[in-house]
Amino acid sequence: MTIVYGAPLSPFVRKVLVTLELKNVPYEIENVAPGAIPKGYEALHPLRKIPSFKDDLITLCDSSVICDYLENRYPSVSIYPKDIILRAKALWLEEFSDSKVIEVLGRPVFYKRVVTKGMMGQDVDEAEIEQHIEEKVPPVFDYLESQTPSDGYLVGDTLSIADISIVSHLINAAHAGLEVDEVRWPRLAAYVDRMRKEAAFMARLDQDAKILSRLLKKK
Repeated sequence: MTIVYGAPLSPFVRKVLVTLELKNVPYEIENVAPGAIPKGYEALHPLRKIPSFKDDLITLCDSSVICDYLENRYPSVSIYPKDIILRAKALWLEEFSDSKVIEVLGRPVFYKRVVTKGMMGQDVDEAEIEQHIEEKVPPVFDYLESQTPSDGYLVGDTLSIADISIVSHLINAAHAGLEVDEVRWPRLAAYVDRMRKEAAFMARLDQDAKILSRLLKKK
């Protein structure tokens, strides 16, 4: 059995789950929350982060490594372009997403508004969050706007690791009340709307809604 260890609301875990679902690979989720890593978890991930992954062949950690492994083991539905130029662009957007986008949208916005305030019921400095959004988010969205086509996907003509990575973070931003301004970033806003209608993301959004509803009631 294929097992993913992590929290489904994590954009990095979501990246792996969308990849598995696109490739029609059955899996189970073993819930591991970033703030409550269990004793002994370092046997799966020496850095004690999520996600980690195990199947009948291997134990892996890091979402990019896991997705690359899944691509090579289950190649019939590909999420990496074959063209070397398109592949390089897709890998760069994945890296930009998993380094810069998470830095700007993750802990300063999603974690504070959804986890700290919404789930834990603790106060947050909303003025500080708004200042962060005003100062730090526009350069990231400006760059994504410059990389976003007027229709279709970020790279090539099918859903790729670039889309999976970028959208996974923008979904969390939306969960935290941060939507892409369609006046300031029209291509990016339209792109996000298109991706939300993709079956793989619709399935994740449906599961997110159920999780958020359950967890927010517990605060």
